[in-house]
Amino acid sequence: MSSVPGLWKEMGGLALAVWLLGSIAYGFIREQRRLIHAETALIVDVKTTTSTQTDICGPPTKDGRPVVISMLYGDDKRAWVEQAANRFAKLCPTIQVKLSVMGDIESADAILDGSARPMLWAPADELVLRYLDVRWKTVHSQGKLLFDIEKQVSLVQSPLVLLIWDDRRQVVDAVMAKRTREHGQWAELMCAAVPMQQGLSGMPIEDMVPGSWIDWYGPLLPAPKKQPPPAPKAETTPDVTTTSASPFPTVDQIKSWGRAKFGHTSPTRAASGLEVLYLMAYDYVLPPKVRSGDTNIAKKNARSTAGASRPVSNEVSAEGFLQAWREQRSAFGGWLKRCEGGLDAPPASTKLLTDSFFHVGSSRYDAVVTYEHLTFDVLARIDEFASVVPDARILYPQPTIMTQHPVVFLDFGDEITEAQRLVAGKWLAFLRSDEMQKKAIEHGFRPADPALSIRDYHSAQNPFLRFRRYGVTFEDPIIEPPRLDGEVVHELIRTWEDATGRN
Repeated sequence: MSSVPGLWKEMGGLALAVWLLGSIAYGFIREQRRLIHAETALIVDVKTTTSTQTDICGPPTKDGRPVVISMLYGDDKRAWVEQAANRFAKLCPTIQVKLSVMGDIESADAILDGSARPMLWAPADELVLRYLDVRWKTVHSQGKLLFDIEKQVSLVQSPLVLLIWDDRRQVVDAVMAKRTREHGQWAELMCAAVPMQQGLSGMPIEDMVPGSWIDWYGPLLPAPKKQPPPAPKAETTPDVTTTSASPFPTVDQIKSWGRAKFGHTSPTRAASGLEVLYLMAYDYVLPPKVRSGDTNIAKKNARSTAGASRPVSNEVSAEGFLQAWREQRSAFGGWLKRCEGGLDAPPASTKLLTDSFFHVGSSRYDAVVTYEHLTFDVLARIDEFASVVPDARILYPQPTIMTQHPVVFLDFGDEITEAQRLVAGKWLAFLRSDEMQKKAIEHGFRPADPALSIRDYHSAQNPFLRFRRYGVTFEDPIIEPPRLDGEVVHELIRTWEDATGRN
């Protein structure tokens, strides 16, 4: 009988040891699973593939382990890319695509300082590629090129547009129809009622902002009559033809709007802000009357961009802009300071700016410069709350920039295997496949594939067809200014920094 307690004691010790080992093993496995999920979001691991998967994904690896690639991309196309990545992970379990999201110029700076080293980089526009290209060459003057800009591939397209409250749009249409447009639409809109030439001596910084709506619209009002009418009448505005169902705003309403508030993002943070800065400079140094009178300008036949891979730039050559820019850079900087020197810091995100247009309303923004695909969520919300929210419209100023959302391979000098290059190509081909290009349309992008028609994509999720009443158009030609080299892009940014005191 004395041996029984000893036996129980030994069994108890054994049970305790098993429990401790099991707990340790469970904790280890749980931590490994946590790390795997943290590092490979949107990824699944499966070691078997079908013939269809092989066509899309390439052959499986010999050891069955997935091939890992990485892509850093702009946040404005996040919803589409994540949807594509989820679909790709199910189709191609032998490929792991590690995605990182970052603002366009922020991502360029991160690549430059080495804190980001993706295999693929996909900012919103080629201007950002050129921005990094020239900076990389300056820092690594004796090194290898980081990427070949001529080998960029467009994933989707989206033009730069103006999202504006409809009553403001009516006044803009009236101003643009009656004025001579000597300064171009971008210069007129972003710096309303700001003269092209004006001394800044003695002007306080808080006055260096765009003018008021009534100052801008005032010259269109009829001159006061010498003889007053026999009976007092309410103050009205002149007849203006408009496509809006709402009456044209009265003079008192226009006065109540205060300063013209056309918002754009920071040129040192977001591609859209950099694009706006370029378009303002383009209008300033080469106003429409100069562009139309330049006999050296080669006119090309503009074509529809409903499915075109790149719209036609048919006004001025890059050399023509560069010459005018060198001559007038200083004057442009002074005008830009008079226009934006007293403004608050612009937002860093195009999506945040677009959302603020709806959430804050006309007290903060009369209009915002954004990408076409980002306007559709706002228009859907306006539809939803039509009884309490004012109407809005999309305007397509000419010229504008058609963002190509390019992607490039980055070469940091690391050894990239042939398998990685192959599957990276498969991933990009998947993004440009009919399936994902149609999904891109549903997210508001224009397809990069010229064979895919927006009009012929009959889906309730096609926002181009759903929101046509808000001014959405996708068949008119888009005119672009010439593409700049990286050094001029840097000069534009430095000019804005000097004019506004911001970086």
